[in-house]
Amino acid sequence: MRPDALVTDALDEPAIGAVPAKTVYIETFGCQMNINDTEVVLARLSEAGWTRVDSIDAAGLVLYNTCSVRDNAEAKVRGRLGALKPMKRARPSLRIGIMGCMAQREKDALLKNYPHVDLVVGTDQFVHMPQLLERLDETGRVAATDFGDFEDRAWDAVREPGANAYVPVMRGCNYNCTYCIVPTTRGREKSRKPELVEEEVRRLIDQGFVQVTLVGQTVDAYGKTLGDGSTLAKLLRRLHEVPGLKRLRFITSHPKDITDELLDTMAELPRVAKHLHVPAQCGSDRILRLMGRRYTRDDYLRFVERARARMPDVELLSDFIVGFPRESDDDFAQTVSLMEQVRFGGAYVFMYSPRPGTPSSHLPDDVPHEVKNARCTHLLSLQVKHQAEFNSAQHGRIHQVLVEGPSKSDEAMLHGRSLGNLNIVFPRSGSDGADRDHLVGSIAPIRIDRSTGLTLFGDLLT
Repeated sequence: MRPDALVTDALDEPAIGAVPAKTVYIETFGCQMNINDTEVVLARLSEAGWTRVDSIDAAGLVLYNTCSVRDNAEAKVRGRLGALKPMKRARPSLRIGIMGCMAQREKDALLKNYPHVDLVVGTDQFVHMPQLLERLDETGRVAATDFGDFEDRAWDAVREPGANAYVPVMRGCNYNCTYCIVPTTRGREKSRKPELVEEEVRRLIDQGFVQVTLVGQTVDAYGKTLGDGSTLAKLLRRLHEVPGLKRLRFITSHPKDITDELLDTMAELPRVAKHLHVPAQCGSDRILRLMGRRYTRDDYLRFVERARARMPDVELLSDFIVGFPRESDDDFAQTVSLMEQVRFGGAYVFMYSPRPGTPSSHLPDDVPHEVKNARCTHLLSLQVKHQAEFNSAQHGRIHQVLVEGPSKSDEAMLHGRSLGNLNIVFPRSGSDGADRDHLVGSIAPIRIDRSTGLTLFGDLLT
């Protein structure tokens, strides 16, 4: 999965004072799936009378929704927990909870090393958060990390208003890549029934959302566990007919599960984004075998060829890991050549770090940090170069942009995305001074006139 992290670095200073018991402050680390898990928890807590607050000082409960994919995210959580210790000492009624992947993976260590933590809740049990909190009064501490059947209503969430909503259609993963902790923390694949997905999408449209992004660890594997012939392609066709839905996306895909049926469906349906996030991870067959990726370099290139034959303008996004155990200079050179050959629309590059409990953690982490860092920098620079060249070629072109709202970096601009995944911004008011906020949630034709390596700039075609 492309990982868009919702992570903040600010931590409120400890303060002494009484606060309402049913107030919750929650901070989320990780991917879109974690963001949605937070939305589900807030929905369940709201039903039980809880109110979300924006300050730790105002919270009766502090929750951290954690990620275990990288050690950096876990290190931030440990720092947060350490900083809360004096606050807990000053305000014993404060409840502190950890949920998500780190809680699933490190339950015993968290309970041992952070005695001021009251609640440790895994990736399936968080849907019972109100009931688990009630148990605190009886037991003092609660740990709930068992995997179980994911009840239908557990997918329901309360979302902040906006143009786009993330909708999980499956959880877990069956691939067991040797570096990945997800199968341990999220469990086996579980797909959601298509009629329930459609019901939620219809509710979201009624609430004002116009774009839906379907998410899953390997979203193109959707339907395998249902046993009724469901596939992601069939789900896209079903949702495409929902009135009021203006654009439909999905992330993240595994190369082995991208079928011709899925590509044909994407090409045929006008409201389905022409965008595929399909991590390659490496360009060397030897390293791909060590990673347990179950495809070769040629397999990946054949996927690219199949996709572009049907959708010449499809935007391809990838992930790469550099410095995997035993990665030689030649292995890295093959990754560079893969990037040169494909020329991705975007790429996330990570330095390998062993995750406890994964098969690759037993291999010697034998690529020096400085080599990993140099390789990471090289790939990122290459990707920026490719994107800058592609963006320059867009000057003068017109893109149909779904306008999502004000730009986060410049309130004088609106931003949105093309039918692919291009980030496009344009003035929030016209040359006549007329406000354009009414365009939020609509699709607008934008002519591109300039660009940077990451962003396209243009203006409304009138």
